Amino acid sequence: MKSNESVQTYLSRVSSLVNQMKSYGENISEETVVAKVLRSLTPKFEHIVVAIEESHDLSDYTFDELMSSLQAHEERLLRSHEKNKEKAFQVKGESIHQKDKLENFANRGRGRGSFRGRGRGRGQGRNRDRG
Repeated sequence: MKSNESVQTYLSRVSSLVNQMKSYGENISEETVVAKVLRSLTPKFEHIVVAIEESHDLSDYTFDELMSSLQAHEERLLRSHEKNKEKAFQVKGESIHQKDKLENFANRGRGRGSFRGRGRGRGQGRNRDRG
């Protein structure tokens, strides 16, 4: 399987090859086809291959079952990838808004902004009134 190839494209290509081999008189079992497909998947499907091998008896597992399982997993991966893209765009939009907010405060200078002190009246020292 090529790294940029979809599961649907790859499995239809495999199915076509298997049908050609059978038409030439080759006796190839479904178990062999399933095993070869699982071995030839790209590393991004490695965890799916392990899950299929652990949860199913590959001698009884059909090519159609494998095909539907792999397509479902690929769809889930694509959905997850889309959500990550949306989050990236959302974060990018938020950073632009933050930049605008920072530009609004650019002319204020250092310190506490436009008011002075901490709000304890107009006295210059702590104990000035107790004199």
